[in-house]
Amino acid sequence: MTLSLACYGQQQPEERNILLPKNQKQRNPWDGFTYGGGIGGSIGTNQWGISLSPRLGYKLSEELELAFSVNYYFQQNQQSRYHSVSLGPSLNYYIARNFYAKASYQHYFITQKIRRSELSYRTEEDALLLGGGYMQALGSNSYLRIGFSYNVLYDKDKSIFSSGLVPEIGFVIGL
Repeated sequence: MTLSLACYGQQQPEERNILLPKNQKQRNPWDGFTYGGGIGGSIGTNQWGISLSPRLGYKLSEELELAFSVNYYFQQNQQSRYHSVSLGPSLNYYIARNFYAKASYQHYFITQKIRRSELSYRTEEDALLLGGGYMQALGSNSYLRIGFSYNVLYDKDKSIFSSGLVPEIGFVIGL
C-alpha cells in the first residue's frame, strides 16, 4: 500500500505578507488621544484668583470624544480663602469641526476658610452640564473652544453657585 501526499503552495510576494514587520501599520500609541484645558485668573480690589483645568480625551470616532477633566479654582480676598476641585467625565460630539455639543458630569469639593477666625465651610456638589459652542481652528489639529453649558442639577436654594449657566473657554489639541 502506498500513500502519497501532494502539497501545493503559492509563494506570496513579500510586499503583501502582512505578518512581516515592514508591512504592518506603525501606529503611534498616542494616536486618538486629545489633551487640552484652560487656565484663568482674576484680580480685583483686595482679591485675586486662579483656575487650572487640564483635560485628557480619547476619540471614539472622528466626531465623538470621551474625555476626563480635573478643575481647580482658588480665590482669596481680605475676608476669606476659597478652594474648589472638581473632576469627572464628559462626552463631546463635534459637528463639522466648527461646533460641539457636550454632556459632562462633575463632582465638586469646596472649602472656604474665613480669615481671622476658626470658621470654615466644606461641602460637595454634583453637576450635570449640558451645552455646546463654537470651535475655531488654531492649527492642523488644535482648536479654541468657546461655549456655554447649563447644570441641569442646579438648585438655587441648595447650590453654592449663583447660577446654573457656565461659560467655557478652552483649548483642545489632537482632534
